Amino acid sequence: MYESGIGGTKEFNFELTDPKFYDEEALWEEAKRVYSKCKDCRMCVSFCPSFPALFDAVDRHDDDLDKLSREELEKPLALCFHCKQCYFRCPYTPPHEWKLDFPHLSLRYKAIKFKKEKAKLPERLMANTDLNGKLNVGPQAKVVNALMNAQPVRVILENFMGIDKRAKLPSFNEVDFRSWFRKNRKPVRGDGGRVVLFSTCLINYNFLKKGIALVRVLEKNDVFVELPEEQECCGIPYFDIGDLESAQKKAKRNIEILKPYLDAGYDVLVPIPTCALQLKYEYPLLLPNDKDAKALSERVYDLNEYLWKLKEEGKFNTDFKVSMGNIAYHIPCHLKSLNVGYKGVALLRLIPNTKVRVVDRCSGHDGTFGVKKETFDHAYKVGTRLFDDLKAQDADLYVTECPLAGNMIELGTGKEPLHPVEVLYRAYGGG
Repeated sequence: MYESGIGGTKEFNFELTDPKFYDEEALWEEAKRVYSKCKDCRMCVSFCPSFPALFDAVDRHDDDLDKLSREELEKPLALCFHCKQCYFRCPYTPPHEWKLDFPHLSLRYKAIKFKKEKAKLPERLMANTDLNGKLNVGPQAKVVNALMNAQPVRVILENFMGIDKRAKLPSFNEVDFRSWFRKNRKPVRGDGGRVVLFSTCLINYNFLKKGIALVRVLEKNDVFVELPEEQECCGIPYFDIGDLESAQKKAKRNIEILKPYLDAGYDVLVPIPTCALQLKYEYPLLLPNDKDAKALSERVYDLNEYLWKLKEEGKFNTDFKVSMGNIAYHIPCHLKSLNVGYKGVALLRLIPNTKVRVVDRCSGHDGTFGVKKETFDHAYKVGTRLFDDLKAQDADLYVTECPLAGNMIELGTGKEPLHPVEVLYRAYGGG
């Protein structure tokens, strides 16, 4: 089950070139059409806050969508945090004739709202991960990290930035990953392939240890890695505020940076499912007439997907030195949306005397949704079932591909999860 995909790749209902895309009345017509199907199915009631809000509103008005107020129409779309659980589990997504695509409907709503009202300064600052990283990474990171965990500072952040004081924030690296890579990469022949690494802003600015493990595991498998230093955030934080223009700019810039490597025959490797999802599926939607966006999407690999490909080719190094015991493996929602199967689970099961149990629950984090004061309670409530399931396991390690889900898991369980590549690194005898 876990070595395979989860079904055929679906299509999407998101047409930026449609002249009615930013037409508000057309949006509400489409919302009512989608709601009319969802209210009769209700399979998604337990997935996120959006659907209970919709069903409660419909029930209050005796199943009559025309009686919903504008606020009631908006709330389900505003509460969507793009986990995409409803999309990859829905039987009515494209190419089904009903063409239900709730996450992209929500994105369209946020884009129209942004065009009308823009976003508050704190929201724009939170979305600009490159700026935040460049300002806080380096020798000053120790001070910044200490301040971020100081209660008086968290109260200020809550009052002026809207960041909930209970949320766990990613700490900043004292050395950015790209600088570390320049100084510490080791020569390999490249029999395991040649890849260009889209390192993501989270690895570059916040999770250096995961980046180090990633490089060492690739070296162990004789994969030649290039790392363009000019690459930028994938752009998905701008989805939270509906700023599609900024997301498009990030897409164009990253495509420009990665294109020479594609032309030279490199594959694109991405260690975080959310960012891989952005490059693979969202870039062609954001830039529908850009042939290079399509070409990039066809060459994007999730990290574990690539390592499993090496396994199938007989090239994956199984010279493991250390057993990893009992692992509780959280499956991030965006990994499911990638439709590449659970290759990380399969890889860890190759480690001798290592038992892996899958926990299939949403963490509720998803970008800024898990840290903003107005949505933190919603996010934590979604994650509660995951925390309970993890704590019920007799696990030596918690594992997840998503570092932000990891932050939420640590907040809810007190135990810091590892990325699967960190587990592989330890199993090889590293770390």
